[in-house]
Amino acid sequence: MGGKHKQAQRIKNNARPSSSGRSAELLASSSQVPQFSSVKEIRFIPPTLSLMKTEEFDSSVSPAFQIVFKKMNKKDCTTKLKALQEFADLISNSEAEAVKTILAFWATLYGILAIDTDHRIREAAHNAHHQVILKDKKIIAPYLKQLIGPWFTSQYDNYPPAASAAAKAFNAAFPPNKIQDCVMFCQKEILTYIHDNLTSKIDSNLKHGSNDDAEVKYERIIISSLQGYCLYLNTLTDEQIQKNADLNQQIIGNSRFLKLGSHKTAIIRAMWFKVLAGLYHKAGFLLSEQHGHVVPVVFNNLDESEPAVVGFVWEAALLIMNLGQDWWKYIHIEKNYLAKLKKVLKEGGQGNATVIYPNLLSLLHKLPPTVKVEHFYDSFFENLRNGLKRKSVTISKSESAAIITALVECLQYVVLINQQNLELCEKLIKTHLLPVIEWSLNGDQTCYRNVFHQVALLVQYWNRNRNLENYPQYLDLFWKSVVGLFENLNGENAELADRHVTFLQYLKTVAKPKEQLKVKFSANESEVANEHQTQTATQIDETYNENLKVLVYAVLKSYVGLIQQKQLKAVLQHLFAVIHLFESEDFLSGLSKYVNDDQSESLIQIYSKLLYEWLKSPELCTETVVDLAFILLKYLDEDEKNVVLTSFLEFYECESFSWCLKNAFSHPHNQDPLVQNWIRNEKVGRFLVATTETNLKSNCPANIKSLFKLAFTEKGDGELLIDKITVAEIIAKLQLPLLHPKGFSSSIDSCARLASYVAEIIYTENTLLKCGEELLLALFQFCCSDHSDLENLTSDTQWEINTSWQDALTTLSRNLQKEELKNLTAKFATIIEENFIGNSQIENDSHLIDVMVNFIKAVFDRQPLMITDIFNLFFNRDFLPSWRGKITELCLEAEYLSGNLTNPSGSFKIGAEVSEENILKYFVWSFIKISVLSAPLQDKNLEEEDEDAPIDAKEIIYVIDDNPRLITELLLDLAAGSSFLNNYKMTKYFINITHYCDLIKEKTKSMLEKLQINDQIQDLLITQLNSESWLWCKAIYLLNQEITPSPLEDVYKNYLKQANNDLSRLHLSQIFGPHLDFDHIQSASGVLADTVILRSLLHCNEIDVQIAEVFEKIKKLRSKNIPKFLFESKDITWEESEEIIQVIRLFSKLITDKFECLNRQHWDFGVISLSSWASNCWKLRSGYHNEQIRALMVAVADFYVSLDGKMGEMKRNGVKSDFVEEWEDLFLPNIHTDLLQLFLYLSEEIASKQSLSIEYQPFLQEFGRIIDHFHHKLIFTKDNSLPNWSKILKRCSPLLVNSTSVLQLWGYKMLLILVPGLIDVDLQSNNSNTPNTKGLTFEQFKETLLHTQNIVNDLLVGFKLGEDSCQVAPFTDSYTYVFGYLLLWCVLLNLCEESSPELRYQYADSLRTDNFLKSLLNNLFKLMPTEILHYNEGKAKSFLKLFQKEPKLDFKEPCTSEQLEHVVCWVYAVSLTQLPALVRQWWSETETKVTQIVEKVTAFYVSPQLCNQELLDVAHHETKFKNMTIKTIPSVREVIAIYTVDEAQMELVIALPQNYPLGGPDVGCNRQIGGPLHKQWLMQLKKCLLHQNGRIWDGLSLWNNNLDKKFDGVEECYICFAVLHPGTYQLPRLSCQTCKKKFHSACLCDHHDQANDYNNNDNYHHHYYNNYNSYNYW
Repeated sequence: MGGKHKQAQRIKNNARPSSSGRSAELLASSSQVPQFSSVKEIRFIPPTLSLMKTEEFDSSVSPAFQIVFKKMNKKDCTTKLKALQEFADLISNSEAEAVKTILAFWATLYGILAIDTDHRIREAAHNAHHQVILKDKKIIAPYLKQLIGPWFTSQYDNYPPAASAAAKAFNAAFPPNKIQDCVMFCQKEILTYIHDNLTSKIDSNLKHGSNDDAEVKYERIIISSLQGYCLYLNTLTDEQIQKNADLNQQIIGNSRFLKLGSHKTAIIRAMWFKVLAGLYHKAGFLLSEQHGHVVPVVFNNLDESEPAVVGFVWEAALLIMNLGQDWWKYIHIEKNYLAKLKKVLKEGGQGNATVIYPNLLSLLHKLPPTVKVEHFYDSFFENLRNGLKRKSVTISKSESAAIITALVECLQYVVLINQQNLELCEKLIKTHLLPVIEWSLNGDQTCYRNVFHQVALLVQYWNRNRNLENYPQYLDLFWKSVVGLFENLNGENAELADRHVTFLQYLKTVAKPKEQLKVKFSANESEVANEHQTQTATQIDETYNENLKVLVYAVLKSYVGLIQQKQLKAVLQHLFAVIHLFESEDFLSGLSKYVNDDQSESLIQIYSKLLYEWLKSPELCTETVVDLAFILLKYLDEDEKNVVLTSFLEFYECESFSWCLKNAFSHPHNQDPLVQNWIRNEKVGRFLVATTETNLKSNCPANIKSLFKLAFTEKGDGELLIDKITVAEIIAKLQLPLLHPKGFSSSIDSCARLASYVAEIIYTENTLLKCGEELLLALFQFCCSDHSDLENLTSDTQWEINTSWQDALTTLSRNLQKEELKNLTAKFATIIEENFIGNSQIENDSHLIDVMVNFIKAVFDRQPLMITDIFNLFFNRDFLPSWRGKITELCLEAEYLSGNLTNPSGSFKIGAEVSEENILKYFVWSFIKISVLSAPLQDKNLEEEDEDAPIDAKEIIYVIDDNPRLITELLLDLAAGSSFLNNYKMTKYFINITHYCDLIKEKTKSMLEKLQINDQIQDLLITQLNSESWLWCKAIYLLNQEITPSPLEDVYKNYLKQANNDLSRLHLSQIFGPHLDFDHIQSASGVLADTVILRSLLHCNEIDVQIAEVFEKIKKLRSKNIPKFLFESKDITWEESEEIIQVIRLFSKLITDKFECLNRQHWDFGVISLSSWASNCWKLRSGYHNEQIRALMVAVADFYVSLDGKMGEMKRNGVKSDFVEEWEDLFLPNIHTDLLQLFLYLSEEIASKQSLSIEYQPFLQEFGRIIDHFHHKLIFTKDNSLPNWSKILKRCSPLLVNSTSVLQLWGYKMLLILVPGLIDVDLQSNNSNTPNTKGLTFEQFKETLLHTQNIVNDLLVGFKLGEDSCQVAPFTDSYTYVFGYLLLWCVLLNLCEESSPELRYQYADSLRTDNFLKSLLNNLFKLMPTEILHYNEGKAKSFLKLFQKEPKLDFKEPCTSEQLEHVVCWVYAVSLTQLPALVRQWWSETETKVTQIVEKVTAFYVSPQLCNQELLDVAHHETKFKNMTIKTIPSVREVIAIYTVDEAQMELVIALPQNYPLGGPDVGCNRQIGGPLHKQWLMQLKKCLLHQNGRIWDGLSLWNNNLDKKFDGVEECYICFAVLHPGTYQLPRLSCQTCKKKFHSACLCDHHDQANDYNNNDNYHHHYYNNYNSYNYW
């Protein structure tokens, strides 16, 4: 079912299917030509195209062509189409001689294929024929007559691509000048082909296809043949056609040809009438015999409605009428002519008016003599008017225009030829023209404009030809009638009144007369035409205007009457339109006679009697009345103008006053001196100020806005129309929205546009700063601020504001004096500074850069030499020195504490306090500076136009005079930024400062590559090096290493030669030290210099001598004053302290890098000194505020860290050395105690500060490194001199929620140090008979955990689990508590990880009881990144490291949201690892949607790694079992455990699911031992794996031990039926006095509550046992 039916193979004249391969073989082996016996026409067979039997193929015909011809002979359309395509390819690839051999066959086939039923085949046939022509058009000459018939007519195929292909081939064969010769040569063949086609009929002998196909083919051939016949007639001349008149007569005289005029197909009829028109036009002699038959056919079709046919019918009819020959004799005039004409006119052309009506004028020329003219004209125009009123006509613009034009032109012609017949003409005007005008004035049609236009042309024509007979009478009749029409019309209807005005406008507009066309219709009419040409005027005479004025005055009088009597406001607009249309002094004077009672021409009375009264009338007061008043004002004298203007002030509080001002400000009234004086009136000024306030509101009317803009129009002398006081008050109002945009948020866009518009007016070359600079500064202030929060402010408006102040500044810079321009620039610079310092969005600096660059560009165009001064005014601000000084201080102190720079001179206090925000702003300011310097001075489009512009005009830096100084300042900023970023990574804006420093570095590097000013920069750097040293050394290093890389040894030598003080040389040696050796160093003097240089060059080889020399100097220094050397003396100078600190740093570096170079003497010296220094640091603890004491503490801590690290390394590597034992036994305890006490003191003191200055951060970072080298064994000893571990725990737990991130890490790292000791304490408590009264040490974290958990829960309460993700911003209270909460959980999870299985069970039980872990997991999934929760496979891999790699919680890692998210993911991964049972329990209790999210996250990010780790752990511990062997299969996540007893084995298979540990492991038993006991053992293993909070290895170990004990005879607990308790790993110890069975104490405690119903607990187990057995668990 549904399959296709199997089609039978095609069989042709034999029993085998057709085969092209076999056909090729046949053609190659035989010269016999296959006959085209199968080529048969389908139904319609033109006689000339019936295929005759062809001759046999010539042997010269290529076999390929033979195969193609055979395919063309097939009946299948697809086969023929492919064959034609192959044929075209063969033709194009063959030689011309080869093509000649096939033309005989092609000519036969082409005639058939060109008329095929399939349009694709026809198109392909013509394309193939085109290829034949292109090969060589001369080769078709012998076959042209055979080809020409179908080829010639196919150019009009009804399928356009086929017709185009045929025409293309024809034009390729015959150039335009040869086409006539071709047609003449083949005239007989063409006519014969056309005759055969037009006189054939549809074949009734059906063989294949359908009747529809045959009829379509028939119609197509008829159409193309008719059009081909038209082409034939148009191509040849009359004489050439006459040579074959007999063939043409055969076509025309055939009855089938005549019947085509009434064919049912419209296009055939159309082509037939087209042929007929062509015959009458080119070869009328051919129709001499058929004229009587043709005329009735044509006129019977005058009412033809088909659009395609009607045009050709009327063309043929007009040609017949024009040729004469008494055509009317062959038809019945009333029936065949007049009736059909009446029908066409009455129905408006039946939808063909645009085709028919242009012919009506020609039709009137040749009226039959039997027609009664007067009756005909009346009926003719009556039907025209009726047709015009038809709905189908009125809704069509083109149809109505054609009818109206025909009506008026025909009337004009009739009047012209009948001008002597006054009665007839007046009758036509009255009955047909005037009703049309009235209909247009009152009707609801839309074509009235065409009527008015044609009527105006007619009247103006009559006026220009007044000298013709009776034309003046016609004009008088028209004007009187039209005046009467207007007097009777109702002006209350606004739409109709608009038509009155429109009609008057057309009458007023004088159309240019058309060129006189010399048309001669007959001998009698030629005289009239000639007379008309000689008497026609080209100008309208005065009588026309007078008559028009009379009409206008009549209209105006009727309007005024309506206004006065009925108080109609609507009529005022039409009154104004008419007056404005005919406005002139004469017109108004004439109008005054109609208005004034005394018939005087006083114009003022029009105002006083009409307009003034209308202004006072609430019903009539409109803007139109004011417009009329100002029209009148232009023609009054000065006194009358003053009267009118003064009267306007009476309307000050009315809306009409704004209309008066609008006209007064508009051209040409604003050029009138009297009007200008009136504008400066005080009332006008007050009104404009009030208008300004209205403009600042969001609902300001549009007319008020336009009025306000008009007020700032300039006079001819450049001054404003309004006075300066008014301008000042307006500017004060306009400033408000620019300075306080948020108060005008709804109207800010319009306010800003208004302000920019005013600025463009008042800041010009004529006014300069006469109107003050306040508005200009306000615009600049607005541009300096970020307004992205103003939703109503558009980008176009911002562009206008920017452009307005820049244009004003360009104008001012060209015309102001230099000092004035500097003072103005200083004010602009102050605005920039205020915006920069006061901007809370620090990083939004792009608009400030744009503003400054645009300012410089605007000035550069006119004052290029002032750019340096302007740049300095912008960037040399007062706040910079203090900010730079504090940043330098912070950097130097950090470098000093870290040992990178020595300071023998004294304290660093060189700057005032500065906030972290201002530190960021300092570097942002530097970025703004270099961005401005690197900005182009010309726009890109201008640069492209002027490619040859000099390079010094491309960027601003090139026009600054002291650019080397600016570059060196930027280098210093980069050095400070580099130092700040290295030492203050845990500051709030570290990421931002990093970004800006990178940008500054890139731009500086690019700029230096272009400037090539390295020598000047080097000179400036040397000067600064000798005067200040410090960070300038770092700037030099940065320049030559990163920005413009150079050999650093050479750079060092160059600068060292030119350094003129010891400190500069010492700092250079420290900075460049890693790239030097002792050959580059000059001999130094003093212990300090020697120590610093040796420490800087410890990377060098073979420096034992140098070490020995420096040690000798150090010994001398110590022996000189031992108390000072050990910091035991208070009388020690800064320089002496610095020497000792550098000695300590040298020891640290030697321990780390050159320990092998130290001998026993060096060791003793250093270790003994360290012991004293550590002790004295503890004694000097209260002086940690002093930077040198802090440096000492850091140096001692660093010495301790290096030494303890080196000893630990040697111990781990098994290096036997007395140093290690001596260190651990003798020195470490005391040094450890002193430094631990110092740590606790500092943590308490610094944590107690409410706000910690940023300058302490490097100290905390450097000193905090000591925490990792505290030893828990020393802390948990029972030595009373050491701080108690509980005290340390209590001190460090609060540090986790300290607002200082470094202190949080102090607490976290210290708690991690305590973890092993805390575990030992709990183990001792569990193993002893006297447990700790406070419980497990785990309990001591609960208070801090509960505190932080409550805060975090409150913080995340609004976030929905699994859907919302909270990203916590750093340096907020939220970040502090969340980070501390997670750090505490890291400590707790570390406790679980390091503890034994028994302890882990108790820890987990504590977490489960208080729901701590449940709360943690909920919070973790609210803090995870959204991308992780909404799993996306493409992005997921980038987040894998968050779960697999432990976060680097280092003191020099920046605090970011990403770091917190890393900690969140890591805590979740560790929770799954250490507490899988608790996580599994939480997961099973969550809602379904959350469950799916958690499972997806776990399965992708955690489970694979965790499963691999579990299998690795099991494989690692495999050898530790006595009776059990283990095998792991990682590919399927399986563990196979085989327990062997004697020769029996028990095999267990543990399979981890894909979502492990959310999904519990599957445990199966393949081999069993012990009979029914194996089920009990299996359940024990399942219980261990599912309910423990450890690893698979721990469960296997517990299960193995249970079995070992069981087979060793140890009795199991009769509550849990296990030998070892799965949580405490203890044996059953408590024995029942009744039954003597033993139990785990933990099992009894778990069920202790159920013993309340019994008198003693000794019998409790019997009750439980009975209940337990009743459930049959095992």
